[in-house]
Amino acid sequence: MVRGLPYSCRHTLDRTKYTDAKVVVFHDWDPRDLPPVQDVHDNKKAWVLNTAERPQPQAYQQKYISLFTYQFTYHFSSDFIGTYFTAGHQTATALINLVTRPPLHTLASKNRFRQTGFHSLDPRPLAPVAWIVSNCNAISGRHFMVNQLKRHINIDIYGHCIPNRTWPKRSDGQTDMTEEELVSHYKFYLAIENANCEDYVTEKLDRAFAAGTVPVVDGPSDYARFTPASKSLIQYDHHGSPQQLADYLHRLDQDDALYQEYMAFRAPRTTENTDEQGQVRIHNPETFNQDYRTRLLPWFVDNWDLDTTGLPNKTMSPADWLSPDGALHTSRAKYGMQWGPDGAGARCALCKAAHDLTEGVVQLGGPTPKRLAIDTTCKFHKFYYPSWIIAFYPYRSLFLAVTLLLLMWMLLTMSGRRWTRNLVMSVRAFVSRQRGYQDRQYIPLARS
Repeated sequence: MVRGLPYSCRHTLDRTKYTDAKVVVFHDWDPRDLPPVQDVHDNKKAWVLNTAERPQPQAYQQKYISLFTYQFTYHFSSDFIGTYFTAGHQTATALINLVTRPPLHTLASKNRFRQTGFHSLDPRPLAPVAWIVSNCNAISGRHFMVNQLKRHINIDIYGHCIPNRTWPKRSDGQTDMTEEELVSHYKFYLAIENANCEDYVTEKLDRAFAAGTVPVVDGPSDYARFTPASKSLIQYDHHGSPQQLADYLHRLDQDDALYQEYMAFRAPRTTENTDEQGQVRIHNPETFNQDYRTRLLPWFVDNWDLDTTGLPNKTMSPADWLSPDGALHTSRAKYGMQWGPDGAGARCALCKAAHDLTEGVVQLGGPTPKRLAIDTTCKFHKFYYPSWIIAFYPYRSLFLAVTLLLLMWMLLTMSGRRWTRNLVMSVRAFVSRQRGYQDRQYIPLARS
Protein backbone atom coordinates (compact mmCIF):
# COMPACT_ATOMS: atom_id res chain seq x y z
CA MET A 1 0.00 0.00 0.00
CA VAL A 2 1.15 3.55 -0.73
CA ARG A 3 0.59 6.14 1.94
CA GLY A 4 -2.70 7.87 1.26
CA LEU A 5 -3.72 5.52 -1.58
CA PRO A 6 -6.12 2.54 -1.42
CA TYR A 7 -4.03 0.45 -3.84
CA SER A 8 -0.47 -0.73 -4.36
CA CYS A 9 1.98 -0.65 -7.25
CA ARG A 10 4.72 -3.02 -8.30
CA HIS A 11 8.10 -1.67 -9.39
CA THR A 12 10.18 -4.13 -11.39
CA LEU A 13 13.44 -4.26 -13.35
CA ASP A 14 12.21 -7.26 -15.34
CA ARG A 15 11.99 -6.15 -18.97
CA THR A 16 9.80 -9.12 -19.84
CA LYS A 17 7.00 -7.31 -17.96
CA TYR A 18 7.19 -4.35 -20.34
CA THR A 19 3.98 -5.20 -22.18
CA ASP A 20 2.04 -5.24 -18.88
CA ALA A 21 3.31 -1.85 -17.71
CA LYS A 22 1.42 1.37 -18.24
CA VAL A 23 4.33 3.51 -17.04
CA VAL A 24 7.97 2.85 -17.96
CA VAL A 25 10.77 4.64 -16.09
CA PHE A 26 14.12 5.23 -17.79
CA HIS A 27 17.10 5.93 -15.53
CA ASP A 28 20.48 6.80 -17.10
CA TRP A 29 18.96 5.76 -20.40
CA ASP A 30 20.73 5.03 -23.65
CA PRO A 31 19.01 6.21 -26.88
CA ARG A 32 20.38 3.08 -28.59
CA ASP A 33 18.54 0.84 -26.12
CA LEU A 34 14.87 1.78 -26.24
CA PRO A 35 11.65 -0.23 -26.51
CA PRO A 36 9.44 0.34 -29.57
CA VAL A 37 8.83 4.08 -29.81
CA GLN A 38 5.51 3.39 -31.51
CA ASP A 39 4.10 2.66 -28.05
CA VAL A 40 4.60 6.33 -27.24
CA HIS A 41 3.27 7.61 -30.55
CA ASP A 42 0.16 5.44 -30.13
CA ASN A 43 -0.29 6.68 -26.53
CA LYS A 44 -0.19 3.12 -25.19
CA LYS A 45 2.43 3.81 -22.53
CA ALA A 46 3.85 6.74 -20.63
CA TRP A 47 7.63 6.95 -20.67
CA VAL A 48 9.18 8.68 -17.66
CA LEU A 49 12.62 10.29 -17.82
CA ASN A 50 14.36 9.80 -14.46
CA THR A 51 17.70 11.22 -13.40
CA ALA A 52 19.28 12.54 -10.24
CA GLU A 53 22.10 14.24 -12.13
CA ARG A 54 22.16 17.30 -14.35
CA PRO A 55 20.53 16.69 -17.75
CA GLN A 56 22.29 14.32 -20.12
CA PRO A 57 23.23 15.51 -23.63
CA GLN A 58 20.12 13.79 -25.01
CA ALA A 59 17.99 16.19 -22.98
CA TYR A 60 19.02 18.91 -25.42
CA GLN A 61 17.92 16.99 -28.51
CA GLN A 62 14.23 17.27 -29.28
CA LYS A 63 14.04 13.96 -31.16
CA TYR A 64 14.94 12.13 -27.94
CA ILE A 65 13.36 14.25 -25.24
CA SER A 66 9.96 14.35 -26.99
CA LEU A 67 9.65 10.59 -26.54
CA PHE A 68 8.97 11.08 -22.83
CA THR A 69 5.67 11.99 -21.25
CA TYR A 70 6.75 12.69 -17.68
CA GLN A 71 9.86 13.84 -15.86
CA PHE A 72 11.14 12.39 -12.56
CA THR A 73 14.09 14.54 -11.43
CA TYR A 74 15.39 16.86 -8.73
CA HIS A 75 13.74 19.88 -10.38
CA PHE A 76 10.62 21.23 -8.70
CA SER A 77 8.89 21.67 -12.05
CA SER A 78 9.14 17.91 -12.66
CA ASP A 79 6.01 15.78 -12.73
CA PHE A 80 7.57 13.62 -10.01
CA ILE A 81 10.04 15.42 -7.72
CA GLY A 82 12.85 13.30 -6.32
CA THR A 83 15.46 15.50 -4.66
CA TYR A 84 18.55 14.42 -2.75
CA PHE A 85 16.82 15.16 0.56
CA THR A 86 14.21 13.52 2.78
CA ALA A 87 10.96 15.33 3.55
CA GLY A 88 8.99 15.28 6.79
CA HIS A 89 10.33 15.26 10.33
CA GLN A 90 9.70 11.69 11.48
CA THR A 91 12.89 10.25 9.96
CA ALA A 92 16.18 11.11 11.68
CA THR A 93 17.81 11.99 8.35
CA ALA A 94 14.99 14.27 7.19
CA LEU A 95 16.25 17.67 6.12
CA ILE A 96 14.26 19.46 8.82
CA ASN A 97 15.95 17.34 11.48
CA LEU A 98 19.42 17.88 10.01
CA VAL A 99 19.05 21.65 10.18
CA THR A 100 17.43 21.81 13.62
CA ARG A 101 19.69 19.47 15.56
CA PRO A 102 22.59 21.04 17.47
CA PRO A 103 25.99 21.09 15.74
CA LEU A 104 27.93 17.88 16.35
CA HIS A 105 30.77 19.96 17.82
CA THR A 106 30.49 23.18 19.79
CA LEU A 107 32.09 26.37 18.54
CA ALA A 108 34.65 26.16 21.34
CA SER A 109 35.65 22.71 20.10
CA LYS A 110 35.95 23.93 16.51
CA ASN A 111 38.20 26.76 17.64
CA ARG A 112 40.34 24.24 19.51
CA PHE A 113 40.60 21.94 16.49
CA ARG A 114 42.15 24.85 14.60
CA GLN A 115 45.16 24.47 16.87
CA THR A 116 45.17 20.82 17.97
CA GLY A 117 43.89 19.02 14.87
CA PHE A 118 41.42 16.15 14.95
CA HIS A 119 42.94 14.37 17.96
CA SER A 120 46.28 13.40 19.51
CA LEU A 121 47.08 10.94 16.71
CA ASP A 122 46.44 13.60 14.04
CA PRO A 123 47.53 16.88 15.63
CA ARG A 124 47.96 18.93 12.46
CA PRO A 125 46.02 22.21 12.80
CA LEU A 126 42.83 22.45 10.77
CA ALA A 127 41.93 25.15 8.28
CA PRO A 128 38.68 27.07 8.79
CA VAL A 129 37.29 25.64 5.53
CA ALA A 130 37.01 22.06 4.24
CA TRP A 131 36.18 20.65 0.82
CA ILE A 132 35.60 17.03 -0.24
CA VAL A 133 35.71 16.61 -4.01
CA SER A 134 36.26 13.84 -6.55
CA ASN A 135 35.47 15.44 -9.92
CA CYS A 136 38.19 17.82 -11.12
CA ASN A 137 36.50 18.51 -14.45
CA ALA A 138 33.20 19.98 -13.27
CA ILE A 139 31.39 21.93 -15.94
CA SER A 140 30.75 24.69 -13.40
CA GLY A 141 34.47 25.45 -13.18
CA ARG A 142 34.33 25.17 -9.38
CA HIS A 143 37.91 23.89 -9.25
CA PHE A 144 39.10 27.16 -10.81
CA MET A 145 37.22 29.19 -8.21
CA VAL A 146 38.44 27.14 -5.24
CA ASN A 147 42.00 27.32 -6.51
CA GLN A 148 41.66 31.11 -6.37
CA LEU A 149 39.86 31.06 -3.02
CA LYS A 150 42.63 29.11 -1.28
CA ARG A 151 45.04 31.91 -2.13
CA HIS A 152 43.19 34.08 0.36
CA ILE A 153 42.06 31.59 3.04
CA ASN A 154 43.31 28.20 4.14
CA ILE A 155 41.25 25.27 2.87
CA ASP A 156 41.73 21.59 3.74
CA ILE A 157 40.93 19.68 0.54
CA TYR A 158 40.19 15.94 0.50
CA GLY A 159 39.65 13.71 -2.51
CA HIS A 160 41.02 13.61 -6.04
CA CYS A 161 41.04 17.28 -7.07
CA ILE A 162 43.92 19.46 -5.79
CA PRO A 163 44.03 17.57 -2.44
CA ASN A 164 46.34 18.88 0.26
CA ARG A 165 45.37 16.59 3.12
CA THR A 166 44.86 12.85 3.56
CA TRP A 167 41.62 11.40 4.89
CA PRO A 168 41.75 11.29 8.71
CA LYS A 169 41.35 8.30 10.99
CA ARG A 170 39.22 8.22 14.08
CA SER A 171 40.89 8.51 17.46
CA ASP A 172 41.45 4.74 17.50
CA GLY A 173 43.86 5.21 14.60
CA GLN A 174 42.28 2.30 12.70
CA THR A 175 39.00 3.28 11.04
CA ASP A 176 38.38 6.19 8.69
CA MET A 177 36.15 9.03 9.76
CA THR A 178 32.83 9.31 7.99
CA GLU A 179 32.27 12.36 5.81
CA GLU A 180 29.90 13.76 8.42
CA GLU A 181 32.45 13.29 11.20
CA LEU A 182 35.18 14.94 9.16
CA VAL A 183 33.13 17.97 8.16
CA SER A 184 31.81 18.49 11.70
CA HIS A 185 35.29 19.58 12.85
CA TYR A 186 35.28 22.60 10.52
CA LYS A 187 33.57 25.97 10.67
CA PHE A 188 32.83 26.13 6.93
CA TYR A 189 32.29 23.56 4.21
CA LEU A 190 32.32 24.15 0.45
CA ALA A 191 29.03 22.65 -0.78
CA ILE A 192 29.75 23.49 -4.41
CA GLU A 193 27.86 21.68 -7.17
CA ASN A 194 29.42 20.37 -10.38
CA ALA A 195 26.86 22.21 -12.52
CA ASN A 196 24.82 25.38 -12.19
CA CYS A 197 21.26 24.19 -12.75
CA GLU A 198 17.97 25.33 -11.23
CA ASP A 199 17.10 23.29 -8.10
CA TYR A 200 20.21 21.09 -8.59
CA VAL A 201 21.30 20.85 -4.95
CA THR A 202 22.84 17.56 -3.88
CA GLU A 203 24.10 15.69 -0.83
CA LYS A 204 26.89 18.25 -0.45
CA LEU A 205 24.48 20.65 1.28
CA ASP A 206 22.93 17.76 3.19
CA ARG A 207 26.42 16.83 4.45
CA ALA A 208 27.14 20.33 5.73
CA PHE A 209 23.79 20.72 7.51
CA ALA A 210 24.12 17.27 9.09
CA ALA A 211 27.60 18.06 10.40
CA GLY A 212 26.56 21.38 11.88
CA THR A 213 28.92 23.53 9.84
CA VAL A 214 28.18 26.58 7.71
CA PRO A 215 27.78 25.66 4.02
CA VAL A 216 29.42 27.86 1.39
CA VAL A 217 27.31 27.09 -1.66
CA ASP A 218 27.45 27.53 -5.41
CA GLY A 219 24.95 25.84 -7.69
CA PRO A 220 21.58 27.28 -8.71
CA SER A 221 21.19 31.04 -8.61
CA ASP A 222 18.27 30.67 -6.16
CA TYR A 223 18.69 28.64 -2.96
CA ALA A 224 15.42 29.81 -1.38
CA ARG A 225 13.88 26.31 -1.22
CA PHE A 226 16.95 25.02 0.62
CA THR A 227 17.52 27.92 3.03
CA PRO A 228 16.16 27.16 6.52
CA ALA A 229 16.93 30.63 7.93
CA SER A 230 18.03 34.01 6.63
CA LYS A 231 21.52 33.28 7.95
CA SER A 232 22.10 29.58 7.40
CA LEU A 233 24.33 29.36 4.32
CA ILE A 234 26.72 31.59 2.38
CA GLN A 235 26.22 31.89 -1.36
CA TYR A 236 29.31 32.47 -3.48
CA ASP A 237 27.39 34.55 -6.04
CA HIS A 238 26.54 37.08 -3.34
CA HIS A 239 30.23 38.00 -3.03
CA GLY A 240 32.04 39.73 -5.83
CA SER A 241 35.16 37.59 -6.01
CA PRO A 242 37.01 34.76 -4.26
CA GLN A 243 38.97 37.34 -2.31
CA GLN A 244 35.82 39.09 -1.10
CA LEU A 245 34.34 35.74 -0.10
CA ALA A 246 37.53 34.87 1.78
CA ASP A 247 37.44 38.23 3.56
CA TYR A 248 33.89 37.51 4.73
CA LEU A 249 34.80 34.02 5.94
CA HIS A 250 37.81 35.45 7.81
CA ARG A 251 35.49 37.94 9.49
CA LEU A 252 33.12 35.21 10.67
CA ASP A 253 36.02 33.01 11.71
CA GLN A 254 37.47 35.72 13.93
CA ASP A 255 34.18 36.85 15.48
CA ASP A 256 32.36 34.11 17.41
CA ALA A 257 29.22 36.22 17.82
CA LEU A 258 28.89 36.74 14.07
CA TYR A 259 29.55 33.06 13.40
CA GLN A 260 26.89 32.01 15.92
CA GLU A 261 24.31 33.97 13.94
CA TYR A 262 24.60 31.19 11.34
CA MET A 263 23.74 28.63 14.03
CA ALA A 264 20.87 30.50 15.68
CA PHE A 265 18.17 28.50 13.86
CA ARG A 266 19.41 25.25 15.41
CA ALA A 267 18.23 23.86 18.72
CA PRO A 268 20.61 24.61 21.60
CA ARG A 269 22.37 21.77 23.36
CA THR A 270 20.49 20.38 26.34
CA THR A 271 20.70 17.33 28.56
CA GLU A 272 17.78 15.89 26.59
CA ASN A 273 19.38 16.06 23.14
CA THR A 274 22.91 15.07 24.17
CA ASP A 275 24.22 12.00 25.98
CA GLU A 276 26.65 11.69 28.90
CA GLN A 277 29.63 12.14 26.55
CA GLY A 278 28.14 15.29 25.03
CA GLN A 279 27.24 13.58 21.76
CA VAL A 280 24.08 14.82 20.01
CA ARG A 281 21.28 12.25 19.96
CA ILE A 282 20.96 12.40 16.18
CA HIS A 283 18.71 9.32 16.09
CA ASN A 284 16.19 10.93 18.44
CA PRO A 285 14.97 14.00 16.56
CA GLU A 286 12.06 14.43 18.94
CA THR A 287 14.59 15.73 21.47
CA PHE A 288 15.48 18.79 19.38
CA ASN A 289 12.88 19.41 16.65
CA GLN A 290 9.83 20.32 18.74
CA ASP A 291 9.80 24.03 17.83
CA TYR A 292 11.18 23.89 14.30
CA ARG A 293 8.18 25.76 12.86
CA THR A 294 9.17 28.85 14.81
CA ARG A 295 12.89 28.42 14.10
CA LEU A 296 12.74 27.89 10.35
CA LEU A 297 11.48 30.05 7.49
CA PRO A 298 7.84 29.30 6.49
CA TRP A 299 8.84 28.79 2.84
CA PHE A 300 11.37 26.16 3.88
CA VAL A 301 8.83 24.42 6.13
CA ASP A 302 6.16 24.39 3.42
CA ASN A 303 8.56 22.71 1.02
CA TRP A 304 9.94 20.05 3.34
CA ASP A 305 7.54 19.36 6.18
CA LEU A 306 4.83 16.71 6.32
CA ASP A 307 2.87 15.81 9.41
CA THR A 308 2.09 12.23 10.49
CA THR A 309 -0.90 11.98 8.13
CA GLY A 310 1.16 12.90 5.11
CA LEU A 311 -0.47 16.33 4.82
CA PRO A 312 1.53 19.55 4.93
CA ASN A 313 1.72 21.82 7.91
CA LYS A 314 0.10 24.79 6.25
CA THR A 315 2.12 27.74 7.54
CA MET A 316 1.19 29.76 4.44
CA SER A 317 -2.18 30.89 3.21
CA PRO A 318 -4.16 28.47 1.02
CA ALA A 319 -3.81 30.87 -1.91
CA ASP A 320 -0.04 30.40 -1.76
CA TRP A 321 0.33 26.68 -1.27
CA LEU A 322 -2.67 25.46 -3.26
CA SER A 323 -1.62 26.95 -6.59
CA PRO A 324 0.80 24.68 -8.49
CA ASP A 325 1.38 27.45 -11.05
CA GLY A 326 2.03 30.25 -8.59
CA ALA A 327 5.42 31.67 -7.71
CA LEU A 328 5.40 29.63 -4.50
CA HIS A 329 4.14 26.33 -5.92
CA THR A 330 5.06 23.52 -3.56
CA SER A 331 5.24 19.82 -4.19
CA ARG A 332 2.12 19.17 -2.10
CA ALA A 333 -0.01 21.27 -4.42
CA LYS A 334 1.13 19.09 -7.31
CA TYR A 335 0.78 15.84 -5.39
CA GLY A 336 -2.65 16.53 -3.94
CA MET A 337 -0.97 17.61 -0.67
CA GLN A 338 0.14 14.11 0.27
CA TRP A 339 3.87 13.67 -0.34
CA GLY A 340 7.08 15.61 -0.10
CA PRO A 341 9.74 16.34 -2.74
CA ASP A 342 11.89 13.29 -2.08
CA GLY A 343 12.41 9.87 -3.63
CA ALA A 344 9.65 8.24 -1.60
CA GLY A 345 7.17 10.99 -2.44
CA ALA A 346 8.02 10.79 -6.13
CA ARG A 347 7.45 7.03 -6.17
CA CYS A 348 4.09 7.50 -4.47
CA ALA A 349 3.06 10.07 -7.07
CA LEU A 350 4.34 7.77 -9.81
CA CYS A 351 2.16 4.97 -8.45
CA LYS A 352 -0.87 7.24 -8.51
CA ALA A 353 -0.13 8.22 -12.11
CA ALA A 354 0.15 4.56 -13.15
CA HIS A 355 -3.17 3.79 -11.47
CA ASP A 356 -4.94 6.77 -13.04
CA LEU A 357 -3.66 5.85 -16.50
CA THR A 358 -4.70 2.22 -16.07
CA GLU A 359 -8.19 3.15 -14.87
CA GLY A 360 -8.67 5.77 -17.57
CA VAL A 361 -8.83 8.66 -15.12
CA VAL A 362 -6.01 10.27 -17.13
CA GLN A 363 -5.69 9.94 -20.91
CA LEU A 364 -2.37 10.02 -22.77
CA GLY A 365 -3.84 11.08 -26.11
CA GLY A 366 -5.65 14.21 -27.18
CA PRO A 367 -5.05 16.98 -29.70
CA THR A 368 -1.78 17.96 -28.00
CA PRO A 369 -0.42 14.95 -26.11
CA LYS A 370 1.93 15.76 -23.26
CA ARG A 371 5.62 15.54 -24.20
CA LEU A 372 8.78 16.87 -22.58
CA ALA A 373 10.63 19.82 -24.04
CA ILE A 374 14.35 20.51 -24.23
CA ASP A 375 15.82 21.21 -20.80
CA THR A 376 16.86 24.84 -20.33
CA THR A 377 17.47 24.86 -16.59
CA CYS A 378 21.28 24.75 -16.61
CA LYS A 379 23.83 27.50 -16.99
CA PHE A 380 26.65 25.73 -18.73
CA HIS A 381 28.93 28.74 -18.87
CA LYS A 382 29.56 29.97 -15.36
CA PHE A 383 31.70 33.09 -15.49
CA TYR A 384 35.36 32.76 -14.55
CA TYR A 385 38.49 34.54 -15.71
CA PRO A 386 40.88 32.91 -18.22
CA SER A 387 43.65 33.67 -15.74
CA TRP A 388 42.00 31.22 -13.32
CA ILE A 389 42.37 28.43 -15.89
CA ILE A 390 46.01 29.35 -16.46
CA ALA A 391 46.65 29.29 -12.71
CA PHE A 392 45.01 25.88 -12.38
CA TYR A 393 46.89 24.37 -15.36
CA PRO A 394 50.26 26.19 -15.31
CA TYR A 395 52.29 23.57 -17.19
CA ARG A 396 49.62 22.94 -19.80
CA SER A 397 49.21 26.67 -20.26
CA LEU A 398 52.97 27.13 -20.66
CA PHE A 399 53.14 24.33 -23.23
CA LEU A 400 50.22 25.81 -25.15
CA ALA A 401 51.76 29.29 -25.09
CA VAL A 402 55.13 28.03 -26.35
CA THR A 403 53.39 26.02 -29.07
CA LEU A 404 51.39 29.03 -30.23
CA LEU A 405 54.47 31.26 -30.27
CA LEU A 406 56.37 28.66 -32.29
CA LEU A 407 53.52 28.39 -34.80
CA MET A 408 53.36 32.16 -35.13
CA TRP A 409 57.11 32.32 -35.71
CA MET A 410 56.89 29.54 -38.32
CA LEU A 411 54.06 31.23 -40.21
CA LEU A 412 54.68 34.96 -39.83
CA THR A 413 58.46 35.43 -40.10
CA MET A 414 60.70 34.93 -43.13
CA SER A 415 63.21 32.84 -41.21
CA GLY A 416 60.37 30.83 -39.71
CA ARG A 417 58.85 30.12 -43.11
CA ARG A 418 62.28 29.15 -44.46
CA TRP A 419 62.82 26.84 -41.47
CA THR A 420 59.36 25.34 -41.94
CA ARG A 421 59.95 24.80 -45.66
CA ASN A 422 63.29 23.07 -45.00
CA LEU A 423 61.66 20.94 -42.30
CA VAL A 424 58.90 19.83 -44.66
CA MET A 425 61.43 18.98 -47.38
CA SER A 426 63.53 16.99 -44.91
CA VAL A 427 60.49 15.03 -43.73
CA ARG A 428 59.47 14.28 -47.30
CA ALA A 429 63.00 13.10 -48.17
CA PHE A 430 63.08 10.90 -45.08
CA VAL A 431 59.70 9.34 -45.94
CA SER A 432 60.82 8.78 -49.53
CA ARG A 433 64.00 7.02 -48.42
CA GLN A 434 62.02 4.81 -46.04
CA ARG A 435 59.61 3.80 -48.79
CA GLY A 436 62.49 2.99 -51.14
CA TYR A 437 64.14 0.88 -48.47
CA GLN A 438 60.90 -1.04 -47.83
CA ASP A 439 60.40 -1.61 -51.58
CA ARG A 440 63.88 -3.14 -51.87
CA GLN A 441 63.18 -5.41 -48.90
CA TYR A 442 60.05 -6.90 -50.46
CA ILE A 443 61.00 -7.30 -54.19
CA PRO A 444 59.80 -10.84 -55.14
CA LEU A 445 62.47 -13.23 -56.40
CA ALA A 446 62.19 -14.36 -60.01
CA ARG A 447 61.27 -17.99 -60.38
CA SER A 448 63.87 -20.24 -62.01
